[in-house]
Amino acid sequence: MSSLMALPALAAEREVIDDAGDVVTLSQPAQRVVTLAPHAAELVAAAGGLPALIGVSQGSDFPPAVSELPRLASYHGPNLEALLSARPDLIVAWGSGLSDEMHERLTTLGMPVFVSEPATLDDVLSNIARLGALLGTRDIADTRVATLAARIEQLERARASAPLPVFFQLGESPMTTLGGNHLVNELIRRCGGEPLLTDSPAVVPQINREALWLARPRLILHPVAKGPAREEWIAAWRADEGPLSEVALAGLTPDLISRPGPRSVEAMAEVCAAIAKVQASD
Repeated sequence: MSSLMALPALAAEREVIDDAGDVVTLSQPAQRVVTLAPHAAELVAAAGGLPALIGVSQGSDFPPAVSELPRLASYHGPNLEALLSARPDLIVAWGSGLSDEMHERLTTLGMPVFVSEPATLDDVLSNIARLGALLGTRDIADTRVATLAARIEQLERARASAPLPVFFQLGESPMTTLGGNHLVNELIRRCGGEPLLTDSPAVVPQINREALWLARPRLILHPVAKGPAREEWIAAWRADEGPLSEVALAGLTPDLISRPGPRSVEAMAEVCAAIAKVQASD
């Protein structure tokens, strides 16, 4: 895991390069931080920045303390008036959720923006380290990164050598999956699985049951909360009288698997446990 800490060369202690390739420089550690996406709040907290967090986005609920913070952004974007009133000295934004125009407006108004768009586990750990540099909490961030990296290595060492064909079901009607190099597919591979039907150029390709049957999955994973929803999903597959009715099924905690942040390692543990269970039954 040595590549996890291969950060770009920095000109100063509080100068980092964000995921958009832009240099973010602060004259002093960030004291008033706003996050514009749920995963960003989790990254800031993991980097030791929870005391500096003064505002978050709609949907932010972890760590639990952020649920009490003002909502300064919705799923439609940031509330510019609220941000101006909050006077943040650092904004952590999701790249895909922030337009170029809004990014430029925020920086022009004197609000430094760190764009967070982690696409891999290495990116997640690198985000934590870079945010720690901006927050002046590098020791806390580095300790968290080391702990997460050790857990990733532990999970990888336990995987079986023969890859298990795994289908990640994102949507149900229509049935969809995640393409190519998505973080979810990385987790499956790190756990000893082989993600199926991911070669489409689409980010979220649609899949019919015949194509899935031809791919011969041994395990189907799906982000669905524990309880009635998960039971209904399993029951729907078991009611299918076709050749897929006997495939192993495992539900994943939605927030863990959908947010690219420190809890992605917990998502990896869930994926690894589901794969190991099927392999143990062989």
